[in-house]
This record gives sequence, C-alpha cells and structure tokens, in this order.
Amino acid sequence: MNKIKSYVGFAIKAKKVVIGQSLIKRTTQKMMCILLDATASQNLKDLATNVASKQGCALILVENLQDMTHINDLKIIAITDESLGNAIIEQSKL
Repeated sequence: MNKIKSYVGFAIKAKKVVIGQSLIKRTTQKMMCILLDATASQNLKDLATNVASKQGCALILVENLQDMTHINDLKIIAITDESLGNAIIEQSKL
C-alpha cells in the first residue's frame, strides 16, 4: 500500500488526477484507474462502477484514501497518467 500512496502522490504533484465525484462524472480525460475509498456510499460506488465501465479503466478499492492524498473528506480520485495508473493497478494486484 505504501507504493500506491507514493504513486498517488506523484500523480497529484504532476496534476495527472481528477479529484472528486463531480469532476469524475463530467471529465473528458482518459482515466487509467479510479481509486475508491472503502467507506464510500453505495451511490458513489455505483457511480464509480459506471464510470469505470464506460472508460474501460480499473476500479480499485482502497483504505484511507484521505491519508494517501492528504485531502480531507476525499472518497474518489482518478489517475489520468498511463504509467502511474498501470503501476497502481499492478501494485493493487499484489
């Protein structure tokens, strides 16, 4: 999980993320993966599942997304960078 936290940090610094439910719903950027906090509501889980399906990207359930990003009350984030997205997907499989 530490590597995923590092990759998310790199993506945020590089501005290769879409943060929050409203932006993820309306973005036109290609998303490589969506990280969803385990404590998210069922409505947000349904939204994330639908967006991931439409985008053809991975949906990854994580613990403590707020701690990873240092953004309060954050439940969903999408990674738009291909190499960082693929690295996060690989780490989530371990």
